[in-house]
Amino acid sequence: MSKKILLVDDDRVLLKFASDFLEKEGHEVATAQDGFSALNLLTTFYPDIMFFDLIMPKIDGDKLCHIVRKMPHLKDCYLVILSAAVAELDFDHTEIGADAYIAKGPFDLMGKHLLAAIEASKVPHQKDAPKPIKGIENVYARQLTKELLSRNHHLETILESMSEGILEVFSGKVVYANASAVAMFGLDKGNLLASYPPDLFEGDVRDELAAILKSGDNKQFEIGTRKPVELDGRLVTISCIPVKGEPLTIILLITDVTERKQLELRLQHVQKMEAIGTIAAGVAHNFRNTLTEVLVNTQVIQMNNKANTDLTEITERISQSVKRGAGLVDGLLQFSRKQMTKEFGNVDLVKVIKETYELIKKSFEKKIDIQIDVPDQLVISGDYSGLSQAIMNVCNNSRDAMPAGGQLRIFARKIGNHAELIVSDNGQGMNPKTVEQCFDPFFTTKPIGKGTGLGLSTTYGIIKSHDGLIHIESKPKKGTLVTMTFPLVDAAAKAAEMPQPIKEIAYGNGETILVVDDEEEILKAMQNLLNSLGYESAVAISGLEAIEQYKANKPEIVLMDINMPEMDGVNCAEKILDLNSAAKIAFITGVEVGSLDEFGDRIKNSVTTFLTKPVELADLSAALARMLQQ
Repeated sequence: MSKKILLVDDDRVLLKFASDFLEKEGHEVATAQDGFSALNLLTTFYPDIMFFDLIMPKIDGDKLCHIVRKMPHLKDCYLVILSAAVAELDFDHTEIGADAYIAKGPFDLMGKHLLAAIEASKVPHQKDAPKPIKGIENVYARQLTKELLSRNHHLETILESMSEGILEVFSGKVVYANASAVAMFGLDKGNLLASYPPDLFEGDVRDELAAILKSGDNKQFEIGTRKPVELDGRLVTISCIPVKGEPLTIILLITDVTERKQLELRLQHVQKMEAIGTIAAGVAHNFRNTLTEVLVNTQVIQMNNKANTDLTEITERISQSVKRGAGLVDGLLQFSRKQMTKEFGNVDLVKVIKETYELIKKSFEKKIDIQIDVPDQLVISGDYSGLSQAIMNVCNNSRDAMPAGGQLRIFARKIGNHAELIVSDNGQGMNPKTVEQCFDPFFTTKPIGKGTGLGLSTTYGIIKSHDGLIHIESKPKKGTLVTMTFPLVDAAAKAAEMPQPIKEIAYGNGETILVVDDEEEILKAMQNLLNSLGYESAVAISGLEAIEQYKANKPEIVLMDINMPEMDGVNCAEKILDLNSAAKIAFITGVEVGSLDEFGDRIKNSVTTFLTKPVELADLSAALARMLQQ
């Protein structure tokens, strides 16, 4: 007699074999690959016999058996467990409720056992009678390994391997904790078990978790989604998951989100610095253009009124103010731009300290008393921008350590053949462990969003690149002292390489200079200045106009702005070099050029002079004279 049969197994090969085999025997067969799919089928398909695996995704075979037994329309369905694990598991056959058990093995023998089970289903059977396991002698060892020897072992293996911490809470007490949970709380497993979960946390989290456990609400709750919970130096979120059908049981899923939050902050920092860099470059270019207009016009007045001492004094003060403004722009760029590879040159560390001091004096709150004590000169080999950034980073840390105000001291001196720079504060200080870690990238004691942990690691890298050393001494509530040392440049090298002041202005002999800039006022000011220096001048307000002016005037030198709309200075220079490969071009720009490597080989080999706005008269005249002699 034909039977309606449902096969449930996540093994596709076995499912196809059994289905084909039973259909050839004349039976009507339906299949499902998991318990959920089987339950859906059972709403429309009423089998006489069900064969199902014991260990399956979503719903295990024993749970499926319990559910089916409670379905009135399937009360007479013959239930057969088909699994390799039945050979090893200590079943309570009566509790599970299956009618027969078949151990998986060779397909030919399994076919015989399937038919035997179908035949046995025709005979009335006693529910409590022992059910022998058919095929146990032919169980594959590999199959036993695949399905695990125990359902409990199977689940425990999964739970213990999870990175999330899992606590099972019954009647307000922890009855299970996986390895990750034990590690998170830093407790012995024996101390963690039977504990009251809210006691494992502090503050608002403790109260919130206690309220959830007390409510007995059958809803899932999330704690720390917006603001992660602090747990033993880590950041976590807590999912409170009630167990259906067990009102006294709740699962706490604790997820460590520290690394994710750090990555988010790093990304935010990178994005912020890129945005700041873009803004800073624009500010630098525009502000320097303004300063250039002021300085050039001031220099024209000075040149044409040398006999007027009063006017000369006034214009000199204006010039000094312009230079200070340019220094502020440089300070802005030092913290935001992408650092370019630079050739080290001789740098007066004292000058770097003084100009950085001027910057922090204007930006730090008045409640911080800043003192400076430096000698006349300390010449080292280095990069001005990097050194200023290192000093600023250390000073910023001191400021943050004195939220209520305090004293910041910057001290420099010569010790042997080294320059020593000390920055000290009387702020909160650090413990030995923090001092040990403070140079590690992304290490910070500041709250999330208040610091990136990059300041001191960047400082360390800068100082190391200068063949220097940095040392930190700190005590909690006593303050911090940071000592930086750099090798000094010997006297002979200092005299040879330190830029010498230009005492005389170099004048031209009627040579034509083409000035290219998108600022009309700068063009007017530069034209007046060049005429006062004895040059003929031509101007162009765009790259396209510059090419036409070059064709018409054939100038000896081109002074080219880099940042211009439509056609920038680099592309314009390329076009001019197409007209004359020997053209003499100097870039004069409001954005500092760090390295020639950022330009193509042609520009790199042809353009030898870079002037930064606002350019001083002596520097401009010297550059023009040098280019004319080349």
